[in-house]
Amino acid sequence: MEVYMVEQEDLKRLPESEFDKEANLEKRLIRTDGATIGGVDVMYIGRQGTPDEGGIFDILGLDEEGNTVIVELKRGKAPREIAAQALEYASGIRKEDYEQLNQRYREFVREYGPEQPLDGDITLRDRHRTYFGLDDTVDEDDFNDNQRLILVGTEFRDVSLNMADFLREHDIDVICVEYSVYSESEVELLLTENIRRPLSEEPTSTVSSTSNAEDYSDLIITVRDHIYPQLNDDLHIEDKEQIARATEKRGMGTGSNHPDHPEPLKYGMKPLIEEEGVVRFRVNIWDAESNQHEELRRFLAENIGELEGYDMIDDPSRSMGVLHRDVKVDRNDIEVRELAQEMVDLVQFLHPRAIEEYAGHELFE
Repeated sequence: MEVYMVEQEDLKRLPESEFDKEANLEKRLIRTDGATIGGVDVMYIGRQGTPDEGGIFDILGLDEEGNTVIVELKRGKAPREIAAQALEYASGIRKEDYEQLNQRYREFVREYGPEQPLDGDITLRDRHRTYFGLDDTVDEDDFNDNQRLILVGTEFRDVSLNMADFLREHDIDVICVEYSVYSESEVELLLTENIRRPLSEEPTSTVSSTSNAEDYSDLIITVRDHIYPQLNDDLHIEDKEQIARATEKRGMGTGSNHPDHPEPLKYGMKPLIEEEGVVRFRVNIWDAESNQHEELRRFLAENIGELEGYDMIDDPSRSMGVLHRDVKVDRNDIEVRELAQEMVDLVQFLHPRAIEEYAGHELFE
């Protein structure tokens, strides 16, 4: 490819050049909070890290859905090991939960972010919502549901592409991007070309699925439509989409608009039918101040004894699934009414008790 710089009275060809080393490309990519690489919008959360198992990855990021994205950079012709190496890193990263990713992000910002210290109240969820312009934050449990691999090199040999294609046929999103550098004086251009684009952009005839994450939207909306008539008056909710929108694929959750109900207390349901054969019902403490969080944990601990089958999470810092119960489900015979009744029972037990406990409470005014 020939690249030209258009000047006022001239057309100057820019010569193709090479970075001195792989790290130079990494430095150029990491200048901002994120980038679009290979058609994927990536928010950076880590650099040159070491997963629990495996070696060192170049850049770690998140996509809009909260999936982890490993960007592996290779100078020169991509060796046959590049796909296998990135896959090894992904196998280590896939085990990390939200708290571990949040810690990675905070360490990344401290080292590569602005000079001022990171605000202690800023979380990865908050920054992810802001970066991608989302209406709501992603659930902690929904981070890192899947992993994507972006391999970046100056040239890919057939053997590397064959390995990538094999993984893609098994719904592992491996994206291959070739880059070229053109420079002249103070002008430097980095051009990229997708050799293998994201699975979500492939025709449906060539890819059986765009994600490993299960889509439970039909079940979620059906349960929502069952519980809304029974709970809307209690929760002071006028629109059933406040419980779950039609686009929800992984779970649903609702708070209460009752003036005496503590706003951070939320009730939710998360299907894990294909993954674990259960539907998880849970009570979350969402976006609470530390003293509010502590008080609501005390309230839940006092009431859990009367909630059959529910457990309380030991970690006092966790906000999702503080109370939780897994209901076993036959994936071939899902009893929607039973799931809806479980959700109704949970809300109708805790909701009036929370109102009675916290009406006029100074912590939640």
